[in-house]
Amino acid sequence: MTYEKTELNFLERDCILQFGEKDGAKIFRRAAKLYAELVVTTDYRKDELLERQLKRLVYPVIAYYKTLLAEGYREPNALGLVRNEVEKAAKESGDILHAQLRRHFPYLAFKRNIKNFMAYKFPAGEWGCTSPKTKGGKITFQVQRCLYYDISHKFGCPELCPVFCEYEHIAFKGLGPKIVCSRAGELATGHEVCDFCFKKGK
Repeated sequence: MTYEKTELNFLERDCILQFGEKDGAKIFRRAAKLYAELVVTTDYRKDELLERQLKRLVYPVIAYYKTLLAEGYREPNALGLVRNEVEKAAKESGDILHAQLRRHFPYLAFKRNIKNFMAYKFPAGEWGCTSPKTKGGKITFQVQRCLYYDISHKFGCPELCPVFCEYEHIAFKGLGPKIVCSRAGELATGHEVCDFCFKKGK
């Protein structure tokens, strides 16, 4: 699998725009090589959803970040560059989510399908979520175990975990304004759980 098939499919172009043709191509090639190594050396345990999440978002981000550090970029600068790419990917994901919203009674349709939504976004095994609770115009649940948290710590870059959290925050804006997502706390910022709330909007 190559970067072109990931959520950072635009990375090669952006590297050349950001660093110039020569250095940009070098950085992208190094990131692509590391990404390929991560992909082929991982045991996905026949879990298709885990494989999808790692290949499409998590590994592309980690490979790019690790490459920037190896190229001599300081952590704050590397994080800033990675955030720019992740934000772009999240906005594209949000656009897709928005296009999938039901035109009529979107909140009711979302509520009926919340378990399927959670199973796709936070699949069991690498994620641990409480059962969703619905009350009035709100749906709440907690993420007690997070793939982003575990993987970023495993690879020695816990500072990337908030970047993945930002991805979800931006992507879920695609549900708005009819459905609004908020979080009272996050594992990445030292809380015991990630508190999710999806609320009926305008």
